[in-house]
Amino acid sequence: MKKRNERIWSLVTLAFLFVAVYMWTTQIRDHLPWLAPQEVTEERTTAEIYIPEGATVLVASQPQHIGWAGDVPLKIVLSEDEKILSVNFLPNRETPAWISMIENAGFMNAWNGLTLCQAVAHPVDAMAGATITTVVVINTLRDQILEMIEAGELICEDPIVIPGRSAAFYVRLSVTLFVLAFALFSFFFPKRTNPVRLYLLGLSVIVLGFWQNQYLSAEGIFNRLDGSIDLSAWVIALMLFLAFFLPLITRKNFYCMYVCPYGAIQELIAKLNPKKRIKIPEKTYKILINLRPAFLLVIILLLFSGLVTDFVNFEPFAGFMLSSFLWFPMILAGVFLLVSLFVPKFWCKYCCPTGYIIDLAK
Repeated sequence: MKKRNERIWSLVTLAFLFVAVYMWTTQIRDHLPWLAPQEVTEERTTAEIYIPEGATVLVASQPQHIGWAGDVPLKIVLSEDEKILSVNFLPNRETPAWISMIENAGFMNAWNGLTLCQAVAHPVDAMAGATITTVVVINTLRDQILEMIEAGELICEDPIVIPGRSAAFYVRLSVTLFVLAFALFSFFFPKRTNPVRLYLLGLSVIVLGFWQNQYLSAEGIFNRLDGSIDLSAWVIALMLFLAFFLPLITRKNFYCMYVCPYGAIQELIAKLNPKKRIKIPEKTYKILINLRPAFLLVIILLLFSGLVTDFVNFEPFAGFMLSSFLWFPMILAGVFLLVSLFVPKFWCKYCCPTGYIIDLAK
């Protein structure tokens, strides 16, 4: 009980430290240019915004809808007959490669040719692989139009009926929740589920990794300091809760051992070479075991100094986003998968800052 209380207080202290450092750096950034955060410029978007002659431009900004790294304002271009020509990203702090992936997939064209009154009631599903950002886009556009209607700036002849979720959405959600339920059952009954652990690992990789891109990262956790995940994309919020709450009451790691798709794929890779594993010498182990807190400290310093704002390249998780062409995370993921053939779950044990943050709750 004493050790558990010490861990709880350590976790609380760390949380207050994060907030204190964030507030401190916010106060002094304006006075120390080298601490100023990087400016968000048009380079954060990939699409050229074409505005033809006679077109009207509407800016949709809803700060209450938060993606991974902040709100996602939009620029809507309307034709002379008040139909949507294009919906475009304005400068934002989401990962540029994710923005490119969303644009290249044609997601932003879903409202083209519609009037604003039609657009607010037009059913659009979030895009698998970029769920959080696309949910924010949908809600930002919809709420901006609803505000205009309530303010009398836009008059719609027909009643507005907000569309519900499609069958495809519920299929994706049901499969994702099934994997999480399977993981929870395995967590509480490991002996019973050990014979089918391979199936859980496979589902984590396929569903949470490549299909849904639902995983935790240090970048996402730190971005929650000054915002919160949109409630419509609550699966990540559920993962965060379980990742920290279960270790706090059981002193056992749930997320890293039963959910993380990259941890799962490392474990699967290691099973391909069970006889040629390298045993880490004790002296080397004592050095390696300090890499995770050191790596986390570097990320914290870079985060709060404002010198770096995009941390997607610091971890291999984005390697699951095959259509985003995030080459460095893909290379990082490949390297540590190769290492896992000889040292199982090397990234998890010695490098992962996300895992170290979660371990603080144990």
